[in-house]
Amino acid sequence: MAGRFSISFPGRRDHDDPWFRVGTLDVTTSVLIPALCVVSMFVWAANPEFLEPLVLWASDVRGGQVWRLITWPLAIKPDIWTALTIAMLWYFGRELERMMGRTRYLWLLVLLAIVPGLAATLLDVNMAGIRGVEIAVFCVFAAELPDIRFFGGIPAWVFAAVIVGIEMLNLIGLRQEELILILLVSLATAAVTARSFGLLSRYAWIPHLPSKGDRTRAKRKRSGRTVVAGPWTGTLETSAGLSPAEHAELDALLDKTSATGLDSLSKGEKARLNELSKKLRQR
Repeated sequence: MAGRFSISFPGRRDHDDPWFRVGTLDVTTSVLIPALCVVSMFVWAANPEFLEPLVLWASDVRGGQVWRLITWPLAIKPDIWTALTIAMLWYFGRELERMMGRTRYLWLLVLLAIVPGLAATLLDVNMAGIRGVEIAVFCVFAAELPDIRFFGGIPAWVFAAVIVGIEMLNLIGLRQEELILILLVSLATAAVTARSFGLLSRYAWIPHLPSKGDRTRAKRKRSGRTVVAGPWTGTLETSAGLSPAEHAELDALLDKTSATGLDSLSKGEKARLNELSKKLRQR
């Protein structure tokens, strides 16, 4: 019986490994954060003042209490809507973690606390609760898998648009323009971070931090191994099998596969990867 509730740590640290195990439960990022949210609700029930050190009070952050930039999503008052929010964060976060890996998903959540927290501090807005983080996580999921169907065949992107739209209407009605701006900051942070970590590759207009593959290609370019433009360019592209744009697309798909596994590719991305690979083999 004692071993059933023991805590253990994996001997290896691969993409799908948990941080640790409690008995037979794998504690991953997508499990740990919702669990902390649930604990926070019990703490609030015991004494709401216990959560006060977690709340983002803008004046306190400017006064040096910078930990509040990270802890404010965990200051949670229990109600039915909050419980549903935590359940959605667990469910869709689990899928994102499977695609991104536990460390990258953790970084996504950390940045979704810090960046909007900094915006709130500058705007002198006090914040607490996980709702903004959950909306951003669901929007990343819906953007990565827009054709996943819910409740009678409604696409995921439609649900994301409805959720964001309702949240915007609520904030407009409450005349909370600062919170609208913070929500937009959260969505932008989620998009850029997910793109930088190998997701949302179909949205080329989303800026992203350079990946290892990007740095390798830049290094090759700086070394001078480039094709000089001229009347022979079309011949070279044909003999190589792929155009420069197709090479870049193939590199992006291979980077995503290397980072998050082949299963993280959508059906269309897998088909495109096979098409480009076949074309390259025919060079």
